[in-house]
Amino acid sequence: MKRNNLVLAVIPLMLAFAAIGYISLYSSSYLEVSDLKKYDKPVKVSVIGNVTKGSVRFVDGRLEFTINDGKNYVKVVYPAWVRLDNVSGYGQATVKGIYYPDRNVIEASMVQSKCPSKQEMAAYKEEQ
Repeated sequence: MKRNNLVLAVIPLMLAFAAIGYISLYSSSYLEVSDLKKYDKPVKVSVIGNVTKGSVRFVDGRLEFTINDGKNYVKVVYPAWVRLDNVSGYGQATVKGIYYPDRNVIEASMVQSKCPSKQEMAAYKEEQ
């Protein structure tokens, strides 16, 4: 009888632990570019934004570009040469790294691009 009570007590604890782990693993807290204005000291961030058209450059073996949210912008520096499919001015990028507010720069440790939809591509071509 005591063993059954122990099992009944352990099962809810295991389920609660699994739920907390799942939530923390799959929840994301990406900032928008405008959210960076609240920081006055270097801080680790995860930011999502639109790649600013014409801002992508490769300088001294590193990728540099600007992302924006329609209101504000931030420069991104990624310390490696990498080819991203859509970082040419019409897609979104997710950036993780350290934000330096005094320079308005994110020194990225991870850059990931999102491929634009057909509608986004059509709108981009209409702007041309």
